[in-house]
Amino acid sequence: MSFYTSWGIILDDIIYPDGQTAMKTLGGGGLYASCGMRVWQQDVVASGAVGGDFDPHSLAPLGFDGSGLVVTDLPTPRAWQVLEEDGRRTQVPRVTSEAWFQQLVRIPAAQPISPTLKALHFLGRGDAPEEAFVKALVAAGVVLSAEPLVGDDSTAAEIEAFKGCLPHFEVFSPDEVGAELLVGNDSEKEQLRALAQLGPRLVALRKGKDGALVYERESDLFLHVPAAAADVVDVTGAGNAFCGGLLIGWLETKDVHQAAAQASVSAAIALEQVGPPLIDKAVMAQAQERAKKVLTLIRNV
Repeated sequence: MSFYTSWGIILDDIIYPDGQTAMKTLGGGGLYASCGMRVWQQDVVASGAVGGDFDPHSLAPLGFDGSGLVVTDLPTPRAWQVLEEDGRRTQVPRVTSEAWFQQLVRIPAAQPISPTLKALHFLGRGDAPEEAFVKALVAAGVVLSAEPLVGDDSTAAEIEAFKGCLPHFEVFSPDEVGAELLVGNDSEKEQLRALAQLGPRLVALRKGKDGALVYERESDLFLHVPAAAADVVDVTGAGNAFCGGLLIGWLETKDVHQAAAQASVSAAIALEQVGPPLIDKAVMAQAQERAKKVLTLIRNV
């Protein structure tokens, strides 16, 4: 069985704008990306380094069996997620910076690469070990998508280190802040063309409730993809889920319209509850119908 995955499981302690909280909620960009893939097929593994206190059975309702977990002597990564009325999110780790780095960066790079790993969604911070890890995955025949975890607090060296990984990605999906930090504040179309020239064939600019602008390099095609209709409960992880849906849609169909529609639906499903979505056959069937609706709304621009 060939499988898809993404790395990174975090326990989120969420603080909402009205002061309500949701403590010890399953989260992490890698887990949400894996959920975004799992909506479309079963051959997806949730991967991450966790502590001995983590309950692997907590993944079962999400559609995962825990086979991708690496249990270490370090604590499970845990962080405050402070949400603002305007959609901003501030993440404050609750474990030491060394434990955070080891569990989310160092340990995945040290794991043997499974010969049945088909594709991986990579969340890059511009840390030193990342480029070697990315090259090893590509050398092993793994197809990569990625999103940049860069922001105003990223150093110039981190941004350049992440850019060094771009030639190895098939699919790339930054948010608006990440795109500007990587290639400057040109028009959105020029940003996507500039990113594609650095390597990725498919580039999607994530714009939250405004949907996404998707660019396919070989056809020089730009698509506006609307945000799929959703009953929004919690915005945490929607961008990661979008990336997971985009990767699996692209590799399974090679149809940019279909991939973009699946990405939009994956994001919408992530929005509709606190924490990652519970995934079963009914949710998967509903996702197919929701994607058909999004397909009718995608426009060339």
